[in-house]
Amino acid sequence: MNKIKTISLLLLALPMLLTSCLKDDSENFDSTASERLQQAIAETRQVLRSAENGWVMDYYVGDDQYYGGYAFFVKFDSLTCTACSEVTSEYDTSLYKLTTDNGPVLTFDSYNNVLHELATPSSSNYEGFHADYEFQVVSATPELVVLRGRRTGNLMQMRPLTTTPEQYLEQMEAKASSMLVASLTADVNGHNISGDIDLDSRQVSFYSTTDSTFEATRAFTFTPEGIRLYQPVDAFGSEFSDFAYEADAKTFSCLDKGLESLVFQGHLPKDYIYYEQIAGDYTFTFQVTQNDQLVNVTTDVTLVPNEDGSGFVMKGLSNGFDIQLGYDKAKGRLSMNTQVVATVGSNLLWMNAVDFKNGGSLYVGYEVCGMVTKWNEDMENPVLTWTTNDFEDMNSDSFCLWLTDASGASAGQYRDADYNFAGYSLMLFVQNMKKKTAFPEPTQK
Repeated sequence: MNKIKTISLLLLALPMLLTSCLKDDSENFDSTASERLQQAIAETRQVLRSAENGWVMDYYVGDDQYYGGYAFFVKFDSLTCTACSEVTSEYDTSLYKLTTDNGPVLTFDSYNNVLHELATPSSSNYEGFHADYEFQVVSATPELVVLRGRRTGNLMQMRPLTTTPEQYLEQMEAKASSMLVASLTADVNGHNISGDIDLDSRQVSFYSTTDSTFEATRAFTFTPEGIRLYQPVDAFGSEFSDFAYEADAKTFSCLDKGLESLVFQGHLPKDYIYYEQIAGDYTFTFQVTQNDQLVNVTTDVTLVPNEDGSGFVMKGLSNGFDIQLGYDKAKGRLSMNTQVVATVGSNLLWMNAVDFKNGGSLYVGYEVCGMVTKWNEDMENPVLTWTTNDFEDMNSDSFCLWLTDASGASAGQYRDADYNFAGYSLMLFVQNMKKKTAFPEPTQK
């Protein structure tokens, strides 16, 4: 009974407390809430227009920054904005709007080829990249604007440009192309900190070999100096987020105030293959079933560097299409993933990774599923063995040809003769590639 009386008394007191709060609010402010929001919008607009050269935005893509961060550039006037990015270099101008929803909201409300590109679905990516074009304004000063994407919740930071976007991109891309690292190590306040860095997906995972309770994964954006993490990492009393990269030493030196002496050393794996070593002629081996038996099929292939240096085109294995191989710059290995290879009527034809050993399961149209190479570390007789990339624990070991319609829905396995793997509809248990010549010595180490 005493407890019931206490709760009842508290409930009776609530209207009095609320009345008191409302009274204090009206006494503390000379303007209404609506007037204060309009003032916040006016101040935000003034800040957005204040950057003479525009802003560089660390723009994070995907839920939980899955696709990493990219450099976007936006310049505002009273009604329109002009943008370009490292993804879309051509400028585009469109309208923007500042509205209110528990604070200022920045919306790019007319289509912009730059600001909407990653959010727009396509025939091969019918969900888009889960990107934002509408942002809650978290804070806005002439030195830093912080936005939160209303779709993903990702934080974006905008800093005033001191150069042109072209100069910024040129310096940033030169720095990014000079990075050759797969892992990092440093001592932070007496604790070993290691990190696995993926330069392609723009992610780095930190952990400690001396304290199993510490781990932190961050997306990052390339900068003219090096990289900037999505959010600071708190490691044993030190918070770091911004680094300058030195290519010759493979080091990442911290730029955060008070941590200038913190340096992460970069490393490469023992079986690292440099991009310049890979191109050439190989024999490629996979398996097929004949008379209920698995037999090897070996065919000649040629790897040709693609135009942007991100991978290779493999010719000779397939009929009716070429196969795109990716190159992981951080790990020095090739990847062969699910990919669109042709159009058949109104459908897309996919070379789709399959877990054949465990019943033939597959993720239809998931371009992150596939296989990667491991080098035998023999310069004279190089052999690259294919193994699964373990996406979501799927043991990709084979490939098939699969159809999807324009919406991305499965349309079944392709079995016609126009497209195949060396004459076969299935490429089972991919084995290896053997280069016909020795690997050349790399010019950069």
